[in-house]
Amino acid sequence: MSLLVDPPFALGQTLGVSSTDDGTGWVGVVKQFPDVDPTTGQVRSNRVKTCIAVRNSSGVTLYGKRMVKFVTGSYTAVDEYTRLTNDRPAGVTDEHLSSAGVAANDVFWVTVDGPTELTVDEAVAAGNLLVANTAVAGGATDASTGGKAVTATATEAAAALGLVGEAVSAATAADQDVLAIVKLGK
Repeated sequence: MSLLVDPPFALGQTLGVSSTDDGTGWVGVVKQFPDVDPTTGQVRSNRVKTCIAVRNSSGVTLYGKRMVKFVTGSYTAVDEYTRLTNDRPAGVTDEHLSSAGVAANDVFWVTVDGPTELTVDEAVAAGNLLVANTAVAGGATDASTGGKAVTATATEAAAALGLVGEAVSAATAADQDVLAIVKLGK
């Protein structure tokens, strides 16, 4: 495979595999996409987003617009949502995924740099720095509590604990999506 070959799936899609033996040549691939809605073609900004193809090793369905963590010792597989403020996110799950999410063992995109939508767990103002929300222990694989973002406190921002990026738009309550500029050092 060449570095100039495009992966066989776009934003909003998964590779469509169900075995960990399938798609091994694509996990870990880094790709830049224009900030365009793949279903409508609408351009949101003139920026690009950098994404990594990762495998869902969580054993459950993962949903879009949530922060996920790498499997310990891996840079190609994720196994849970972030659930502690100082969790280091691997990335934000593809914002364009359907409501069906990503099945266990399938390969999908996480955004590590650039504009993406992110679900928050509180009201957020534009310009706020965002970190992983502290969720219940089961939040690691529970989309109702895990992987959401909250505003960083001054201490968290100074220490960069779990910092995922900066909100560009606002949310007035929990379970809303904000546009954020993600910046993860991966």
